[in-house]
Amino acid sequence: MRIYENSKGFSTTAAGYLPVLSKYGVLVAEDVAQERDLLVAHLSEWGLNVTGAADGREALSVLINDDTIRLLITDLHMPELGGLELLQEVKNLARPKLYSIVLSGIKDRQTLINALQAGATDYMVKPCHPEQIFARLAVLDQVMALEEKYQALIKDLFDVMGEMLGSRDPYSWEHSLRVAAISRRIGLRQGLSSEELEVLEMGCLIHDIGKIAIPDDVLLKPGRFNNVDRQIMNMHPTIGAKYLAFRYPDDRVTEIILYHHERLDGSGYPEGLKGNAISPMVRIVAVADIYEALIAKRPYKTSIPGSQAIEILKDEARKGRLDQNVVEDLEEVVYDWNPLTIQRHPGRDIDELELFRRITYFREPMCSFYNYRYLLTLDKVTALSIDRPEYFMILINFKNLKQVDRNWGYLRADQILDEIGENIQQSINDFSKTNRDIDGKALLFRRASDYLMFANYPYDFMQQLSDLIQDQLDTCKNEWELETGFLLESFPSTCSLENALNQLLGTDNRGI
Repeated sequence: MRIYENSKGFSTTAAGYLPVLSKYGVLVAEDVAQERDLLVAHLSEWGLNVTGAADGREALSVLINDDTIRLLITDLHMPELGGLELLQEVKNLARPKLYSIVLSGIKDRQTLINALQAGATDYMVKPCHPEQIFARLAVLDQVMALEEKYQALIKDLFDVMGEMLGSRDPYSWEHSLRVAAISRRIGLRQGLSSEELEVLEMGCLIHDIGKIAIPDDVLLKPGRFNNVDRQIMNMHPTIGAKYLAFRYPDDRVTEIILYHHERLDGSGYPEGLKGNAISPMVRIVAVADIYEALIAKRPYKTSIPGSQAIEILKDEARKGRLDQNVVEDLEEVVYDWNPLTIQRHPGRDIDELELFRRITYFREPMCSFYNYRYLLTLDKVTALSIDRPEYFMILINFKNLKQVDRNWGYLRADQILDEIGENIQQSINDFSKTNRDIDGKALLFRRASDYLMFANYPYDFMQQLSDLIQDQLDTCKNEWELETGFLLESFPSTCSLENALNQLLGTDNRGI
């Protein structure tokens, strides 16, 4: 049976009119050598990269090893593996989308239906004119062009989603870009196809998109999370997955978003999946996500060396929480490459918005003072560092506020607390001006109704500053009958502010 009728000169004229298809490979599966060679020659003259296979089994082997092939042209009846069986096998391959055209001498309607149900894109009856084959390929080329534009649009939308998250939390945007790069490199070592790598990368770009719904009180918190904070933050995978559910056709992307905090031993969240219930892609992202979080500096934590991060991940793998093969591949990936070289600056406008949001977050409601947690952020960015063996913390609290509320009313009592803080701040300002040649600083913060001060002046000067503050407190006692508590503690410079706060406030069950 002839594949096509002769059409003299058409092949030369048609060359160059299949711009998208010509970027990929074409596979012809035909057991009749003469027909296979003629079709391969004709397709080659049209500028296509063509490979021939003598039967379905050989064709399947080619498709397994070459994911650049995007079009399969196959006969139905072949030894070893027929065309319908070949199409069925192709469905199970992890490879880029494959279009397929069945060329057959059978005009039976049921055969056509069977071919389409098996996955064929088109069905043509032999003999075929070259113009007929080319026309089908030209339509396919246009379809592929539209799909490329669609995929580029989706990628751009994912990038925009990442930037939107970055406008709320620039660290999460940079984190996502690095996790995508790490995961892609691991995926290459794991033997993922180009199509799987693309899905993996897209999932990584928005794996934390659910954080866009997390309130600032949690998202921007500089210290350790309490139980409520952790419960709220742990909602971000579920929130992010809901954004894509029933909107994006590839469930693998949604799985990356939803399950990247799952662990092989079931200790992860949100569903506590175990073992094989966690897909290979998710296992890769889980490891990449942890590694980047460990090596990157954040406002609430310092970074650690990559080698130390690898050891932590190895220990997690030994405990059965992470995939050991993925951790080993990560170690190879980062041996001569540092993911921290991937950096994105969100722009001056975003920086200004971020600064305003953080100032708003750390500002105590209804007063002009910053919340004491702002200390932790200042500490992380080394804004408080001075080469001195110790620093000081002062806690000022008020013991009979309820009585003051009853005597003066709630509104006036709040105003009294604000006035006390402003007077203390004025004493600090006057002291700083008087001792401007002394290398040191004092910062006053609010903690609900209490005041907390950080200072790193030399000890003798701290005594002078303490006396000034206690003079102010004595005045408020005489004027408002307000009983105050004053606690001055010193801490070695090696003690983190978070630990110092925990020690200073340890007797207060509110903690930090």
